Amino acid sequence: MPLLEVENLSKRFGGLQAVSDVDLTLRKGELIGLIGPNGAGKTTVFNLISGFYRPTRGAIRLQGDEIAGLRPHQIEARGIARTFQNIRLFKDLTVLENVRIAHHSYARYGLWDSIVRTEKFYEGEKRLTEESLEFLSTFGLQDRAMEIARNLPYGEQRRLEIARALATRPQLLLLDEPAAGMNPQETKSLMELIEFIKERFALTIILIEHQMRVVMGICQRILVMDFGKIIARGSPGEIQKDAQVVEAYLGRQARRHAAAD
Repeated sequence: MPLLEVENLSKRFGGLQAVSDVDLTLRKGELIGLIGPNGAGKTTVFNLISGFYRPTRGAIRLQGDEIAGLRPHQIEARGIARTFQNIRLFKDLTVLENVRIAHHSYARYGLWDSIVRTEKFYEGEKRLTEESLEFLSTFGLQDRAMEIARNLPYGEQRRLEIARALATRPQLLLLDEPAAGMNPQETKSLMELIEFIKERFALTIILIEHQMRVVMGICQRILVMDFGKIIARGSPGEIQKDAQVVEAYLGRQARRHAAAD
């Protein structure tokens, strides 16, 4: 059974058809890229899968169970986590607190323990802290644990956002332009991190990204969107040779770079 099945997924905002009849099948352990020009509908697809939007039409099944129309926290509880184009952290909290919050759904104490501060509560809080620190060490952030999140360099804020998403223990991770704003060295480190966490946490990943170096370098399959529809799908090599893709996306990028030069 596929991990994720999307069939005829469509979303209309008034007179605007943002997504039209998108089909997607994702198997466990895959890392696929979703690319296309700005406004193609890529982030809208993520918002539909993660529950931020309700589909106008279509089905979204996670391990055979319909999830279209569920709220974001319900979908997260079923095993889907995501990051955003613009980094979303609790920027006035510490690095450790950001990850602890994500871990709290797995706390081993109840509401009563929390209210009266039982021994079970203190033991649970200690365990959460230990697990969060161990988690941060996986991402090379253990030495930053007590720093305020907003004070981290940009690349490390991205790393923390991914760490917080994984602290919810997902099966499927949606990464929305994780390399946006990164310099070449940060981008290289990010590519290594994505490949590492995929294996370390047995993840399935869908990646939206405009940096072709990232997409072509780590994705096994690529889907290309334009005007709300998928216009091509295949391996990185096949996508690079697809005439429709070159015209719709890769060609536009090349023309923009040429104009800038």
